[in-house]
Amino acid sequence: MSRGFASVLRIRNFSLLVASGSLSQLGDRLTHMLLITVIAVAQPGKLMAYSAASLVFVIPTMLLAPIAGVLVDRWDKRKMLGFTHLIQSGLLVAAAFLIIALKSFTPFWVALFIFFGLDVFNNTSVPALMPELVARRKLLVANSVNLTFSRVATVLGMVIGGFLIKWAGWKYGMFINASTHLTAGLLALAISGVFVAHRLSPLAPRPSPVAPSAFRLVTHSFRQLFADLAEVVRVIGRNRLVGFVMASLVVTMFVSSLSYTVLIYIVQQVLKLGTGGVGIFAGVLAVGMIVGAASMSFIRKRINQPLVVVLVILLYGLLFLASPWLITVWFICVIALVAGVAFSWLGVVQNTMLQEEVPEEIRGRIFSIREFVTNVAFLLTTLFIGALGDLTSYRIVLVTSGAVLCVLALLGWGFVRAMQRSTTKL
Repeated sequence: MSRGFASVLRIRNFSLLVASGSLSQLGDRLTHMLLITVIAVAQPGKLMAYSAASLVFVIPTMLLAPIAGVLVDRWDKRKMLGFTHLIQSGLLVAAAFLIIALKSFTPFWVALFIFFGLDVFNNTSVPALMPELVARRKLLVANSVNLTFSRVATVLGMVIGGFLIKWAGWKYGMFINASTHLTAGLLALAISGVFVAHRLSPLAPRPSPVAPSAFRLVTHSFRQLFADLAEVVRVIGRNRLVGFVMASLVVTMFVSSLSYTVLIYIVQQVLKLGTGGVGIFAGVLAVGMIVGAASMSFIRKRINQPLVVVLVILLYGLLFLASPWLITVWFICVIALVAGVAFSWLGVVQNTMLQEEVPEEIRGRIFSIREFVTNVAFLLTTLFIGALGDLTSYRIVLVTSGAVLCVLALLGWGFVRAMQRSTTKL
């Protein structure tokens, strides 16, 4: 363990945030494994089924993203994290009992729709809260540590979740899932208030004497959705690095779409390894993510973060180009391991660049807009990939996607060089 890794873990509030987020990830992975199992039973052999199922967790995120940013910027992030997890826990328990009573999985789909909608508050609050708990100079290491533990939880959730559902059934999985979110909520509420939760910069607007009601905040946030998107465009115009990060997030979602549709389809149905095989594949992927996230904490000098993004996208492109001719268990495991390392590098540097470049007073909104943009990108690319795969073949999808990623990497390299040259001149 590096000294930087240990130094941020000694910060009590940050350690509680990491523990809460890791348990949340564990529960989320269990939910996804259950979702994959239901898809395979209901619509075997259909690649489009995985794309359609993505609507359950993409649409609610798109709907609630504009609300989340406004509320995260105005409310206590610690309490928002805690109570959101507690609500999610109760929702899963209620859904499990309703499924048993009604003998139908309809409550499962309804619960998942609400559950993933609430997740946008967690995903917005954690990165927005982190700079208030950790010094700016330690943000890269802090993101590395947070992502490392998150990936460990992903390994446990995917590997254990796949076999848990196969051997024990969905009932125990639902209740175990609920217990992880209950614990995550309690840990978030245990974060003390030693930090300044609503610290204002000189450019931040001063709070009004009478705070608006939650209802007015919510309705106003819907009206402000396009205004917030326009603000993001203005930030991109003023800060090319922020624009580069947002564009790279869209590309990252394209890669995630390929993994969720094509690679899971190959493991589960082409290689005939079933849900247990998907769990093992996801576990190998997550091991790579752990290694990638942890390795970033050993970096002592300032690294060229945009260049890391470009190289990772190029690596994905080359892997997807080669994969159609190497559909074997061992090669899929190699792809999972290497891609996992690269994916964590992407996550760490993307979060760090946004945290460093975006002003504190709009940080919550930027991260909520990030959730909105990435989920729109995931939805559109997943539906496109699923439809293209059913019309052609998964091999054509892999080759085409690999070529597109290589071209985007070359364009990104040119943009980064131009951006850094102009910065040097200034």
